[in-house]
Amino acid sequence: MSGFIAIEGVIGVGKTTLTHALAERLEAGIVLEAVEENPFLAQFYKDRAR
Repeated sequence: MSGFIAIEGVIGVGKTTLTHALAERLEAGIVLEAVEENPFLAQFYKDRAR
């Protein structure tokens, strides 16, 4: 059986850590988002209190 698992959440909650743990446990590959191309991160880090 094959398929995909999508993991999403707010910044800093451990998505990448969970992804790596699942990949190891399931012997699966990982496809990560290219954060350099995310147009929203600069605005987030500019005003974290919001």
